[in-house]
Amino acid sequence: MRIQWLLSFAVIISAPLWAQETLHVARGTQGLDKFVIAINNQGKQALSCEVATAHWYSVALGEVTPGKSLHTTLWKNSGSGEVFILNQHQDRMPVQRFWCGQQGASWQTRYQFALPDRRQLRPHSLTFACRAGDKTTQCQASR
Repeated sequence: MRIQWLLSFAVIISAPLWAQETLHVARGTQGLDKFVIAINNQGKQALSCEVATAHWYSVALGEVTPGKSLHTTLWKNSGSGEVFILNQHQDRMPVQRFWCGQQGASWQTRYQFALPDRRQLRPHSLTFACRAGDKTTQCQASR
């Protein structure tokens, strides 16, 4: 009985040495379709734009001062519908949300952009004319 207990204990203690989990991080743009979202700030207040990636991380895309534009390149797996932004290592980071709002209160005053996440549809680049107000931000697709 005591030997059985010792063997069980030895197996439990050494199990992490046997279990080798491999984390696969998809990198690069192979098999993805590129599209750009351009934000033109036509208002009088600066905008701040961000994306939320998987696991609720947010990535600041930048500030857009009045009269200026911000261009963000995103990538889509048209087969699965997933939309990605690439980090400095070219890791594919799944995008859950994309928004812009008044600088300093971008979440509270956000305009949330619809992502092209339907399967089998290729994405198209879009340009938006945006204006931040006191309580909300308004954006409209423009040509």
